[in-house]
Amino acid sequence: MPWGWWSALDGCVAGAPVTLGPADGGRRSRRGFLYQDAVTLLDCLDMLDGHWTEVSWEDLEDVLCYTADAPSYRQVKTVEGAKRHSIADICKPDPAKKTENRTAATSYLGKLFGGKPLPEGTRFTLIVNETPQRDLFQFVCERGGTRGPISAEDRERIVEKLDGLSLPDGRDVGWCVDRLDVLVTARSCDQVEDEARRRLVPLITTYLGQDPLAQEVDNVLLGLHGYIARRATEPEPRRHTADEFRCILGKTILQVTGQRPDGSTEPLMTLQAKLRPAGVPNAEAERQHQAMLAFRQTQRRSLGSERQRLAELSDKVYAICQLTSMQRRGGLIEAGEPAYRATMLAVSQMREVVSGTVDLSQALAALSDITARCQNRYEDAS
Repeated sequence: MPWGWWSALDGCVAGAPVTLGPADGGRRSRRGFLYQDAVTLLDCLDMLDGHWTEVSWEDLEDVLCYTADAPSYRQVKTVEGAKRHSIADICKPDPAKKTENRTAATSYLGKLFGGKPLPEGTRFTLIVNETPQRDLFQFVCERGGTRGPISAEDRERIVEKLDGLSLPDGRDVGWCVDRLDVLVTARSCDQVEDEARRRLVPLITTYLGQDPLAQEVDNVLLGLHGYIARRATEPEPRRHTADEFRCILGKTILQVTGQRPDGSTEPLMTLQAKLRPAGVPNAEAERQHQAMLAFRQTQRRSLGSERQRLAELSDKVYAICQLTSMQRRGGLIEAGEPAYRATMLAVSQMREVVSGTVDLSQALAALSDITARCQNRYEDAS
């Protein structure tokens, strides 16, 4: 079997269940981190290609990659509009701090360089979603590549701007600047996910032994996103090896397609199947499925305040689902159609829907998205 898929699945990360459900508070408590999670996925795929030996996230940095024992600290910074980062921007103390606390340590580079071990082989990467200004552009490198030389004048500018920054292991700012890269990624989360989707296709094909359906690729992408989001909320970060992440990928493919590498299958639970115990006709269930797909595309294309609005909408709809589930477990609402009716009515009576701030169709699409990804199947109280 190519890649040793099945043996990898047998030895998967202990205590690391893979589900396609919501991130159990993960994504919701990390609102706005969808882009960062997509970038993290690309780094994990790089690891499968042999570029890293281990990857963790929400660790000492947004993403922490290792080559043997040498860390690469990777910080993700996204901007909207026409803003482009410069050396001055990334060295500027955080203006949100009190005046007396606006030190070099609060700047982007101060946070990237400081407060972590700096052994030999350390690298630093500032990941941005726009082309930086000329002075910072000289630090740009391709994913998996190395940058060219930088001017001595600009190197000294950074050293001067970060004067007073305390670093461990006897390092100084110049040492860190010599190991700094800038990686320019796609502008929007949707575009980053497009890259991940393209890279997932051959991996899924290898696993299945045949070309996957487009929807299967989308669902694998969604499952991996959910895994990354859940892991990001745990008290302790987990370092994943290539074999461990390949196992996570394999389990996700198995859940999405129901097909093991040996050709055997497992039953799947689609949105339509989850709605069947509620008495929803197939045609209506299919319309809900299409609305769910459109909602997910809208989420992926959104930026800034619109992304936050959609995340807040999902939060509120998910809270309604939790309340309904609690009432079912307590015997206050019967399973099946009564539970479905109670949920639909509660969503339709949301303050935002009643006031017209949120269109009912979008609120119901968010409900379909949550139903498809969680364990709620209406026929039980799970």
